[in-house]
Order: sequence, then C-alpha cells, then structure tokens
Amino acid sequence: MCSRNYIFLLLLSLFSLSISAQNFTSLKWQDSFVSDQPLFADAHYVANSKLPRYIQNIDLGPDYDNYTYSVKIEYPEFQTLSKSNISFLTAVGEPLSSYPKADTRIFVSAKEGILEVSFVPLVYRNGEYQRINSFKLTLEKSITRQKRASTGTNLHTFASSSILSTGKWVKIRVGESGVYKITAAELQQMGFTNPAKVQLYGYGGRILPESFKKSKIDDLPEIPLWRGNGYLLFYANGVVRWDENSGVTGFTHTNNCYSSYGYYFLTEGNETPLTFPSEESLTAGNAKTVTTFDDYALYEKDAFNWTASGRELYDSYDFVSGNTKNYSFTLPGITNDKAYCTVAFAAKSESYTTVGVQIDGTSYGQFSIASAPISDSYCKAQPGSGTVVWDGNKNENTTVTLTHNRGAGVSGRLNYIQLNYRKKLALYDSYTAFRDLPSVGDVTTYVIAGANSNMKVWDVTTPGNYLQMNGTLTDGKYSFTVDNPALREFVAVDVNGTNFKKVEIVGNVNNQNLHSLEQCDMVIIVPSNGDFLSDAERLAEAHRTKDGMTVHVVTADQVYNEFSSGTPDATAYRWFMKMFYDRAVVPGTENTAGNKLPRYLLLFGDCAWDNRMITSSWQGYSPDDFLLGYQSNNSTWETYSYVTDDYLGLLDDEDGASLEYDGMDIGVGRFPVRTATEAKQMVDKTIAYMQNKELASWKNSICFVADDGDNNLHMTQAEELAKKVETNYPEYLVNRIYGDAYKWETTATGHTYKQATKRLLELFKEGMFMVNYSGHGGPNGWSAENILVSSDITALTSSRLPLWVTATCDFCRYDDISTSAGELAFLNNKGGAIALFTTSRVVYAQNNSNLNKVFCKYVFSKQDGSRLRLGDIMRLSKCDPNLSGDLNKLKFSLIGDPALMLAYPDYKVVVDKFKGEDASASDLIIKAGGKVQVQGRVTDTDGNTLTDFNGKIYPTVFDNKETVTTLNNDGTSEAGGFTFSQREKKLFSGSDSIRSGNFSFTFPVPKDINYSNEQGMLNFYAAESATGREAQGAYNNFVIGGTEEGTADTDTLGPKINLYLNTPEFVYGGKTNETPYLIADLEDSDGVNTVGNGIGHDIVAVIDNSPIYSYVLNNYYESYFGDYTKGTVRYSLPTLTEGKHKLFFRAWDVMNNSSSTSLEFEVVNGLKPGLFDVYCTKSPARDNTTFVLSHDRPEANLDVTLSVYDFSGRVLWTHTESGMSANNYYYVDWDLTSNGGQRLASGVYLFRASITPGGSKESTRAGKIVILAQ
Repeated sequence: MCSRNYIFLLLLSLFSLSISAQNFTSLKWQDSFVSDQPLFADAHYVANSKLPRYIQNIDLGPDYDNYTYSVKIEYPEFQTLSKSNISFLTAVGEPLSSYPKADTRIFVSAKEGILEVSFVPLVYRNGEYQRINSFKLTLEKSITRQKRASTGTNLHTFASSSILSTGKWVKIRVGESGVYKITAAELQQMGFTNPAKVQLYGYGGRILPESFKKSKIDDLPEIPLWRGNGYLLFYANGVVRWDENSGVTGFTHTNNCYSSYGYYFLTEGNETPLTFPSEESLTAGNAKTVTTFDDYALYEKDAFNWTASGRELYDSYDFVSGNTKNYSFTLPGITNDKAYCTVAFAAKSESYTTVGVQIDGTSYGQFSIASAPISDSYCKAQPGSGTVVWDGNKNENTTVTLTHNRGAGVSGRLNYIQLNYRKKLALYDSYTAFRDLPSVGDVTTYVIAGANSNMKVWDVTTPGNYLQMNGTLTDGKYSFTVDNPALREFVAVDVNGTNFKKVEIVGNVNNQNLHSLEQCDMVIIVPSNGDFLSDAERLAEAHRTKDGMTVHVVTADQVYNEFSSGTPDATAYRWFMKMFYDRAVVPGTENTAGNKLPRYLLLFGDCAWDNRMITSSWQGYSPDDFLLGYQSNNSTWETYSYVTDDYLGLLDDEDGASLEYDGMDIGVGRFPVRTATEAKQMVDKTIAYMQNKELASWKNSICFVADDGDNNLHMTQAEELAKKVETNYPEYLVNRIYGDAYKWETTATGHTYKQATKRLLELFKEGMFMVNYSGHGGPNGWSAENILVSSDITALTSSRLPLWVTATCDFCRYDDISTSAGELAFLNNKGGAIALFTTSRVVYAQNNSNLNKVFCKYVFSKQDGSRLRLGDIMRLSKCDPNLSGDLNKLKFSLIGDPALMLAYPDYKVVVDKFKGEDASASDLIIKAGGKVQVQGRVTDTDGNTLTDFNGKIYPTVFDNKETVTTLNNDGTSEAGGFTFSQREKKLFSGSDSIRSGNFSFTFPVPKDINYSNEQGMLNFYAAESATGREAQGAYNNFVIGGTEEGTADTDTLGPKINLYLNTPEFVYGGKTNETPYLIADLEDSDGVNTVGNGIGHDIVAVIDNSPIYSYVLNNYYESYFGDYTKGTVRYSLPTLTEGKHKLFFRAWDVMNNSSSTSLEFEVVNGLKPGLFDVYCTKSPARDNTTFVLSHDRPEANLDVTLSVYDFSGRVLWTHTESGMSANNYYYVDWDLTSNGGQRLASGVYLFRASITPGGSKESTRAGKIVILAQ
C-alpha cells in the first residue's frame, strides 16, 4: 500500500512542477516629465496601447517543448494612483482588470526555449485605479502527455550530399513561366554530346517562402523533359508567383524582389533521365465539366523607389506629368464572366486623392489614397489599392485607363495592374497553362478545345513531381478527368509547336557540395564573383588558428545553387544556415565537433536596396559583385521601411513570419566591402585587432557622446549609460562629450561645437575601447552641429580601434549607392572603427535608448565565465525582453566580424596597500605636495595572484568628480542646462614593473588639486608583452584634499624641457612634413604637473602665437617607466601650411614652477621621410624574423613594402601594408616563406625596405638576411 502511494505521488510530481525561482520584483515608478502618464523604469509598450507593461524572459532550456507552462502573479502590493495618473487612464479608456494577468509566449534562440512574460501593472479594483509596486512571479510547468521524440526534431530534412557534387553541370535561366525549348545545337554549345542522356534539375525563380513552416524543396529536384526530334521541352517557373486570393477575386501575384530570372541546371550522366509519370483519367461519372478556367494578367514595370528602401518598386511614369494614362492588355479567349481589376498605386499629397479605373472606356469605380502628412517628412508617399468588378462584354484587346484625381503638383506612381478573369480552355499557339479554382474539392473533367494528336497535358503543380495527364482526343477536343483535392496547375503543350520560350545559357557550374560540409561555428559568404574569396579565407584561417573554430567560406552562387535553384534569394542564405542549425544536437550535449551549433554568419560584401539592380540608380552595377539584403515590404514611409540582416539569423521552424518577435539564433555581421582592395584592408584590420599587439591603456577608455536639444533627452540617455558603466565597471574610464557642454560657434553653415569635435578626435587618436553616440544624425555624420562628419571619419588615423555604437538615424545605410559615414568608419583602413552596432534607417530616440542600454549590458556581460563575441552580443540584445515586438531593432545592424572578441583585458588589478596602509582602511587621504606609494597585484577572476605574470603596470590618478552644467545653447530645454559629473583632472600617469604578479609604484600629488576632500580614483592597465596577457582595475577608497605637512616651497625651478619634432635628431630650424609629431622630454625632481587647476598651469604648445594652433597637452604626458620625475609629451600636430613656423612650449612641475622653450621649423610639402635603418630581429633566422624599420614619421600613415631577393635579383617574397607606429619604429613579421608559400632554402638573401607617407616621396634601405635550415 505504501509502495503504491509512493509511486502515485512520484508520478504526480513528474506531471506537475511548481518553480518559484523568481524573487520579489519592485517597480521603480516615476513621475512623467512629459505627461501624467504612469511610468516605471524599463517599462515596455506594445502597439496601439499607452499602458506600460512589465516584461521578463525566463530561460526554459533545451527541453522546453516537453512541457506546458503557466505563470502566476503573487503577492502584489497595490497603491492608489495620483489624480493626474487617474485622469490620464480615464482619458485613454483602455480597460483594466481587477487583478493582473500574465501574458506569455515562447520563442527560441540557439535551441534554448525562452518564456516571455508580460503584464500591465495597473488595475481597477475596489472602485479605485491602482498600481502594483512589487510582486512575485511563480512559474508552473507540466509534462505534456505526448513528449516530443526529441527536442531536436525538425520540420525539414536535408540531403547528405548535393546532386551538384559530381558530373558536368550547366546553368541556364528563364524569365517568365512557360514552356521552354532547348535545341540540339544549344546542347552542343553547352558541351553535351548525347541529348538522350541530358537531365534537367531545379525549380525556377519564384521567391522562397519566408516562414519555415511552409514546405521547401531541398537541393535540386529532377524535372522531366519532353524529348522531340532534335530538341527538348520543359515547363519552367519564372519569377512571378501567383497565389489564391483568400477573397473572391482569384489570384494575387508576388514578384521575386531578388532576381529577374529563374534558374535551372542541365547535366549529362549515366542515369536514366526522368520521364513524365502518367496519371490516368478517372471515369467521368458525376464529374464537373470545365471548359473555361481562371487566368490572370499583370502590368508591373519596376523602376522607381520612393525612399531608396524596401522591396516595393513603382513605375517610372509620374502622374504629376499628366493625371491619366492608358495601359494595354492582350487577353485571348477572355469570356464575358465577371472579372476583377486590381490596381496598386502610391501618391504624395497633403490631402487624400483618388484613382479612377476605366476599362475600355467604361468607368468601374475608384479608390482612395490617404494623405501623406505634411508634418511628417519621413512619409514620402502613401500606398493604396483597390479592386473593381469588371462586368459586361469584354474584348481580347483591352485598355485599362487610370486617372489620378489630385491637386496640382501631386506625384503619383503605379505599382501594378492585376487582372483576374475567366478564359476559354483551349490550346493557344504552342501551349496553354491553366487552373480552375471552382474545381477544388471536386472530381473534374477538363475539356480542352483546339487540341491535336501532338498535344500533351502536364500537371506542373509541384516541381519534381510533374505528371502527364492521360485523356481522350475527340473532334479536336482533349478531355481528362481528375480529382482536385487542392488547386492543380496544368499546361497543355503542342510538342510539335514552334512558339516556345528560349532559355539563356549562363555557363558551366563547378562541382560543389555544401550539403556535405561538417558542422561549423561560422560561415562566411562572399559575392558570386569570388573576388573576395582569398581574403575571406585569410579571416577564416585566423579564426581557425586563434579561436579553434570551424569556419566555412562559400560564394553566394554556391548557396543559391543548392538552396534556391540557383536563383538569388536572401532566404537561401537562411536555409543554408538552417541546415547546420537543424543538424546540431541540443546545446549542452555536444560530444564531437560534428554536433556543434552554428554561431556566426559573416556577409562578406555590400548590398543594394535594389537587389535586382534594375532602377536607374543602380544601372552599371552587377548583382554578382554584391550580396543580397533583406528589405521590408514598405517602401514609402521611412520610419517603417528597413533593411535588416537579422532575418538571416532566425533559424527555428517557427521563425520568419514576425521578425520583430522572433528570437535570433546566430550572430550576423556584414563587411560592406565593394572592391578587392577594401576586402583585403578590412581583413588586415580585423586580423591585426585579433592579434592584439596594441597593448596599452586605451582599452580602459570609453566615450559617451550626446547631442543637444530635445529637452536634454539625448544627454539624459547617454548619462544613464555612463553612470551604469562607472558604477558596475569602474575599471573603465568614462569620457563624456555632451555637445551642449561646449560653446556654440557660428559658421557660414550654422552652429558647430568645434571644441567637442576636437576632443572627440583626440580620443580617437589616443584609442578607445568603445565610443557610444546618442542623438540626431544621418548618413553624413552626427548632430546638426556636425560634431562628427564624414570628412572627420576618413581622416581618422589610429591602430587602437573602438567599437562604435550609434543610436542615431541613418548613420550606416549600407545598402545605399553612396558610402555612408558609418561605412566610412569601418572601411577606413588607417583608423575608424573595428566594428559598429549602428543604424541603417530612421529610428526613434526612446527605442534607440532601450536597445543601447541592452547592447551595452551584454558588451560587459559574461556567459559561463567567458566574454561574449560581437555576434553573441548582437544576438542576445535582439532577444532581450525589452525589445520584444520592437520594429526599431531591425534597423540596427552589426557592421564587422560577428566572431570577433573585443579587446577585453582578461585579468584584474587589485590594490593591497595604499600609503603603506591596508587598501580597505577607512579615512585614507592624499594631500597636495605628498608622495603616495601604491602596492598591489594582478589576479585572475577568482582573486588568485598570477605569480607568473611579469610585465608593466600603467596607473592613472584622477582628482574628484566635478559638476558640469551644460549651456542650453539653443534655449529649448525647459529644465535649462543639463548637469552631470565628470573627472576632469588627471593628477598622474606613469608606468612601473610587475614581477611575479606584484607591483609597487610611487606618484607625487600636485599642488593644483581641487582640495575637495572628495573621492579620487586610480585606474590601472597592466600588460605582459611576452604573452599578450592584460589586466585592468580601479581603486577609489581614498579622498583628495589638504596640503601635506612639511612640504616646503624651496624648489623654484620648472621642468627641464627637450623639445623636438619627429625624431631626436631634429635640429632647430630643420625641415618637417606637413603633420609633424611633437615630442617633449620633461624632467623635474618633484614631478610634472598635468592637472592645470591653477590659472595657466597647463602643459601647452602654441604655434605662431595663434589661438587656433594652441593646444593643452596635459593628457598627453606620461611618466617614464618607474620614474615619476621624468616623462614625455607626444602629440601629432595638425596639417600646417608650407613654410617657416615657430612653436612655443611651456610645462609646470607639481610645485607650480614653470619652464618654457621654443623651436623654429620649416614645413615642406611632400618631404621625403627619413629611413635611418632596417634590420632583422633574427639573422641568422630559422623559423621567422621581424624587420624593424627606424624612421622619422611616428604616428604617420605609412605605406611599407618589404622585398626579399636572391643574388640573381629574383624577387622571392614581397609584402606591402599600410599602418602607423606610435614611435619611430615600424615592425613587419615574416615567416621565411615565398609568396608561393614555399619555405626559402638555407642561404644569404638580400632585402629592400621602403616607406612612403601619404603624399610624400619614397625612402628605401637594403640589407642582408641569413636563413638557416629548420
């Protein structure tokens, strides 16, 4: 008895599980500064509702589909709303329940189920409007009665090998659907010798279904051929798909927005070609007899796009030129049965307009086009459509007349005219395609007039399953009887006819087999021309070598060939990735590489908003040079139109129908490159970043940039992010560049923030981990004041590259014919961005802020103890609950390598002793004139000292935060200026050694502190050059204020200054290039002052006594290694005019004593650089070596070429690259192999090195290198 009860209870527990894993949640309600609307932090909104919703994601794991779920809201704490909130809710009029109810939905990301829970935390109970301040969510799940056999079960299956893997293949293409003829001569031209053995494969040019719930043919099906005397016939699908209309008007069409042609493949093999299987005619009996059928006709001439966005194109004719236009149709066999004419149109008018429809002179009605709001500059036109009933007698030659009833100057364009009508069932010329909607569900006898003994009837409903319909020919009529459980498509063909369509020969297809590829981490797709293959392979190999990834590089046409019948289609990319996704096992159970989930897709090529390149804007371009981009249907309203690569990362069976709700399964990035040069440069740039040779403290630096105006909205949003970083990740130094904090300067083109731009460009030069912009923008830059514009971006030069996050409009329209500012940032091979998370279309500020917050959260997050790669950050951000249903997120794209790991320092710097006391002690203070010793160590993430870490520590000491109030320059902020806090003063920057993981250093405290007795900060960066290991940290358990006792003002001498340009060999009055590099070596026994708190106590350089060429250089001073009494200022001067100049330089010590000096120099345009020496780090060399070039152009962009020769003068290896060095040395690595990949034999070789700065002459040097056997 006990045993039986035990079993019953066990079973019960298995079938009903309650999970109270959720803690109590408190909502942070706030007063709205916009209206009386009740708001709380991170509230979510859905379409057509003004009520805030709480939203949360709950991870369900890989076995999510074995359970059903319910969520309860427990222990809600209610509070009566304010009168203003109540007034708002009553005005809105949306009903509220008396108790909150959770809405749930499940979506999937990377095969992990995610339960989205949301509810409105507002109720109407006991006669009162109330809000919920806190609550607890309880999740209950029950095992489904029928568990899925496996969570990995999928709707679709994929062949293990492609039919294209062996044999000879020729690709052909077709335009319209119909019967095509291939002659023996054409087959011979293609290289086929035996027409009897030729086979046809494919399914043509119809656009692929975007929902994975719909069936799709995998690989290529064989299509039966009719073999005549010296020719072949086959039925082909063109690029227009006709689907049954759910209404009563017949059929609607869908044009393939990716291609103007459908494709098929011919081969000649040993297999017996497929013949038409026969379907025998049924006994007529009570069958329905059909002598007419449903036909359709279309006028659609795609030539114009209202917004340079979206897939809907319009006619080239603008009705502003004349409000009436005729369109002719030839409709042989049309009957007088009821027919329908559908017209789609778009117009730009301040008031609604109408389109009148006449057919053969008779008016059949009109339809309205809504007004395009004049207040909304983003609405370029309003689309509209109407269907009129076409009654009465009809003519085979028909004219449709459209009249746009409008005001003067109103533009209007036709999208298409679509006719649905009944047609006599007969053989017209050589073939007739037919179908009959009323016959669906019936047994039907089709009677075809005008038949002859050469006529055949094929069922062409499903490619790969074509049938020949056997029937009876009587008195010129051919009849057959069939069952029609669903709509069937037939074609009657006179196989001896002469009027068939003609194919176009595309060319031979190399054998390929994407279906047989092993499971992978990453796929790189390059354009069909293959020009980028070698560079994509270099990037793939870098990930294989450094990251242990399995990476496949394929061309776009290879993907089309196996996944869309050779027809360009963006969904083919998606099916290709889905093949890997569906084959993978559930996460967490991978045992071999063959089971791994795909993680990243890199689209290695640019795209166009006109994928077919048929509009005038894209004339002269070839689709083979580009990859495809997924465009929205909307092409008239910029706020609703978009291009997105997210679509390609939606791989679950349920995905594809609602992009804004679907969960991304892989990270997707794009290289918007158009030329082989750009491809090489971007791979060089990415690999250089991966190699992580720039070991410096720039990786601790982040900059938040914000626009002015809009009642301080953008600064508020940026400040929220900045504070989160400072609070949660204090090891990062936050720089703020808020436009309104700088003085407006008036120019001929408007207001500018020149000093903000100057500071931003300085930070780019120094290098940053990330730069994040919030505000207005466009394809040419940021803000109306041009804080950053395209010309600034192309001039950026630094090898210390940040991730750019831009919450602004249109910054990176990567599908536009012109190159946007965002693309320029990425394509800049001498600087700019390593990657961007950026916008391609018009976006909304609040939605931008939501996404920006989410993205930044994942930038600093870890998963299973590891940092996330860019593609993971992008994927997780797009799946975040705060972005559920947000169309805005589709307009954000990752420009860059999705498999790239940002340059995170992996380890921590901790302080153990501060001023000789325990670092955690209270009341620690540093004072002006004092010396502070700091002791600490480098640890792993668990706090264990890295005793094998031997490198350098780079500490930077900051004074307290200072309050800044912006200027409200435009006077529009109701609250006045915006107030924030920032650490403005740097007290010390230096370096010292780390031995066995421990360090100790001393720094002086200047007199020019703020004397605030408020918290200061130490920021640390550490690096071990031998291994590339890095660490970072922060310490702020001290205050700054007062003066150190016993400090005497006995020192009256300022720092010693040694000033030169470009190189220590520079002489007073010497010649320089147009952008000389200023170097000042400083020495003072007390240390150098970098604070500048006192009036005029900055390190300054002034050229020609001009305020325009006056520079404060406090931030560019760095103490020598282990010695705070010495240091160097390094600064790249801007472009100077040719001729003589004088530079004045002043510096102060920490005791406020100053020194100054000056030098004269002459700028010579195009001055030849000095290449002083070139040598090898290893000679003799056995495995590799590094060429070291000593030059006089630090921080200048250099084109560097190294060539190795044998003594006969034959070039064995040559290498050219562009780059810059922070000092006077440039390094080029060589693995001792020739350009052909062979290792050089032992012996003595000659080398020649050259450097060429931009616009200057070349300098060369030669030398010898000895190579030894391995």
